[in-house]
Order: sequence, then structure tokens, then C-alpha cells
Amino acid sequence: MIKIHICLLALAGFFSACDSKKTQAGQAEKPSETQTLQTIPYDLKTPVQRFTLPSELEEISGLSYYKPNQLLCVQDEVAVAYIYDVKKQQIADSSVFGNYGDFEGIEWVKNEIYTLKSNGDLYHFKPFSKSIARIPGNLPSKTEVEGLAYDPESNRLLIPVKEGGKKGQKIVYMYDLKSKVLYQGMILKDEALEEAGIDAKKFKPSGLAVHPQTGNFYFLTSIGKKLVVVNRKGRIVASEALDPKVFRQPEGICFAPDGTLYIASEGDGKAGYILSFAQRP
Repeated sequence: MIKIHICLLALAGFFSACDSKKTQAGQAEKPSETQTLQTIPYDLKTPVQRFTLPSELEEISGLSYYKPNQLLCVQDEVAVAYIYDVKKQQIADSSVFGNYGDFEGIEWVKNEIYTLKSNGDLYHFKPFSKSIARIPGNLPSKTEVEGLAYDPESNRLLIPVKEGGKKGQKIVYMYDLKSKVLYQGMILKDEALEEAGIDAKKFKPSGLAVHPQTGNFYFLTSIGKKLVVVNRKGRIVASEALDPKVFRQPEGICFAPDGTLYIASEGDGKAGYILSFAQRP
């Protein structure tokens, strides 16, 4: 039985109530003319390990840390949450939560699995449970979202917009798990992206993750193949191009508690795969 929660779309312009330095209307800070972007603390050209995925995950579209040596995965065609064991390099188990659909994100939050549909609908359930709850996104028409992250500091799910929204802006919606309200959160302006050396037309997030130690937000883009890091005040602090020979079609991103970075790529006619990267000291 599916339980439907009413979700209010409150267009609130804020990013984090914990920020000491607020930005106007929740917009990201623009880099100053003298700002130098930091170096991403991972060697993205040299993965530590590569995990070739079985056929069930050829179209992998979302990734989340689950337990030691285990990751949660979802693919964009069927409503199945897969548990992938990186030590055994195989699917350890799976949990069906519906039928067919366009699923673009997955997160493990407080003993529940959350998954995201491209229209903004969220589904959450305990592993292997038949009780599935749906949270309607009610996003503006022609809005497509891709990627799902959890921010433990604010206790919110983060949902970046891939297509749609106001011209010149890239929006991240936030779902507050306590109040059960969806907000329009951070806004990255095209101007700020361009000043940071990022082609705004190709900034279409396919994944998002929160670094467990710095709290920075890591945006993954399959189109344009970039990893863009934004701090908690909405400032772009780092950006790096992804080698298409290493990242065929990057769609999922997550971190282990120790900072290990995982990025999943769709197969695009071949086997999907996950790469792991060690954090530099």
C-alpha cells in the first residue's frame, strides 16, 4: 500500500539556517575577481579501483553509501534498489519498490532508502519492506531533476535541477525531513558559473553528494563532464574536467565516511561501472 504525503512547494530563498554569512535571496556568492579556485582533493585521473557492474546495473543512475563495503544503487528504468558489495564485487541483495520509471537518485538516510524520480517524486521505504511511501514533488512544469543527496547538518535531501527553471539560474530544491516541506534552496547563477570557468549551458547536474568531512557539495555533470564543488555558503570553490576515457557517462556520486569518493558511470551500450578515489592527505 502506497502512503501519499502532501508536500508543499514553498519558494523560500535560503540555503542553510546555519550559515553565518547569508547570500541575497539564497543565491550563490559570485567569485571575486581575485578568487582562485582550490584543487579538488582527489586524483580523478587515477581511480584506486574499478568495479564492473552486472547487466542489471548497466544503466546505473544513482549511488549512495550504505554500509562498510556496500553501496546502494538504482538504475533509471526499474524501481529496484540494489545493494552492491565492493569487496565481493557483486550484487549482495535488492529491494523492489515499484514498477517502471525514470529513477535518477538514491540515498540511505536514517535506516530508510530514499529514491528520486525525474519528475521530483520521492519514494522512501525500509529495505525489503512492502510499505512504500511516495512524496509528490509538485515541481513546476517542464522541470527535470537528477541526483539526490542528504545533508546531515540541515537534515535535508538535496535535489538539483537538470532542466527547467528560471533562465540564468541553476536551482537546488531541498526537502526538509522534519517538516516534510520542499523548498527552493540554493541558486547558482550562470554568471557565477561562467566566472568560475564553467560553461553554464553544460552545467546540468547528474549527481550530487555532500562531503562527510568538509560539508562541501559535489556536483557531478554528465553533459560537459565536470565535478564542481560548492561550499555551504554557495560559493564555487573548485571545478575539474572529467576525462571521458575514464568517465564514460558519470551519473552517480557518493562518499564513504572516511572521504573515499565513488563515481558511477552508465554503460552506454557496455557494462556500467563504479570508480573509487582516495582522498589526498
